[in-house]
Amino acid sequence: MSNNPEKRFNPSGDDLDVVFSDCMSPEQHRNLEFESCAFERCDFAKGGLIGCALVDCRFSDSELTMINFAGSTLNGVVFERCRLRGVDWTGLSDSLLSVEFHECILDFGNFDNLKLKKTPFLDCSAVEATFECSDLRESVFNGTKLTKATFRNADLRKADFRSSEDLVLNLAECRCDGMRLRLEDARGTLMMHGLRISP
Repeated sequence: MSNNPEKRFNPSGDDLDVVFSDCMSPEQHRNLEFESCAFERCDFAKGGLIGCALVDCRFSDSELTMINFAGSTLNGVVFERCRLRGVDWTGLSDSLLSVEFHECILDFGNFDNLKLKKTPFLDCSAVEATFECSDLRESVFNGTKLTKATFRNADLRKADFRSSEDLVLNLAECRCDGMRLRLEDARGTLMMHGLRISP
């Protein structure tokens, strides 16, 4: 991630195939459209893309802590090696919501009530993130740290946690049919339910 972006973020309002690199903006941008755009080493911390449409876009190596996506549509959006601490994702439009997270920091994020079926969370950190009442069917959390993450009333059918870290679930509060766990990664969950694992 860039430590010192110098260029101001200056979208046209209807950008197609544009690469925004080393940009910064703490401002709240509204009602913009981005299609097949790349955001590289940008710093939008505490800024906003509000009511925007992002289609087939990619964010990489960017500082997006507490960015505001309220009312925006994310369709085919990929985040790679981005810092997304404290983001409230609940204001996103559910229309065509399709995202991927690769090696991102998602700590303290709020994903409650979102439709995130088949979403990849790969090699991320989601410490103290909340996924309550979310649809996470067939989502993949491989290599993701889930310390104190909460999944109350989430739909986890066929979700894959086989190589997640620090996962603890109250199975009575979730739909878990077909959920995938490795025994060594499920230790905390099993102990919560009074089950003891012998070596």
